[in-house]
Amino acid sequence: MKKSIYFILLTLFSLNTTAQVVSTEIMKTLELFKNGYKNRDTSIVNEWFNSVFYDNVEVIGTFAIEPSKKEWKNNKEESKKIFKSDWTNWGDLSIDLSKVNINYDGNFAWISFPATIKRSPKNSRSRTAKESYANMLKTFSKIIENNNEDTNEKLKLLQMAYYTNLLMYQYELGDEYIWPLRITGVLQKKNGNWKFRQMHFSYPNRGFPNVRY
Repeated sequence: MKKSIYFILLTLFSLNTTAQVVSTEIMKTLELFKNGYKNRDTSIVNEWFNSVFYDNVEVIGTFAIEPSKKEWKNNKEESKKIFKSDWTNWGDLSIDLSKVNINYDGNFAWISFPATIKRSPKNSRSRTAKESYANMLKTFSKIIENNNEDTNEKLKLLQMAYYTNLLMYQYELGDEYIWPLRITGVLQKKNGNWKFRQMHFSYPNRGFPNVRY
């Protein structure tokens, strides 16, 4: 009986130790990923990418709708363009690794963690209200000139009213935006290193989605 209890305790300890080792190894990769967005040094994006991702990684950004279009990429060169664009044009990404969720099975792991993205005219990654109003007027011109058979005058007016209400409401709250973000991914361990096979960025959504077929 004592031997059985000892064996069970030894097994549990071994499993717990293995889980801690795996989590520590994966956290190193996540820290590398986090530092890339913190430093935003596009001159080392290739080196950074190789330390965090496999060449045939699938990256799905917040602007993704369909595979191989916009921010839905399945190879190294196209995925790097997303990250370089993020570091140059997107807001300040703040990643909270204290809330990371790590699960694994053998040499594969799946993770998730929250983040925020901050954009404002102060960090030169957002328009001022005046700039946004001017840009919206250009958008209205495109809407008016659209002769798509699925669009009529009523829909054009409703579309312009929708964008106007959204814009005016957001700027009434202030010109600094802080949006919640979710980041999930799948990693694989090869040659002693954990790297991403897939990564997905997404915003939480309430009500109607922004994209509709």
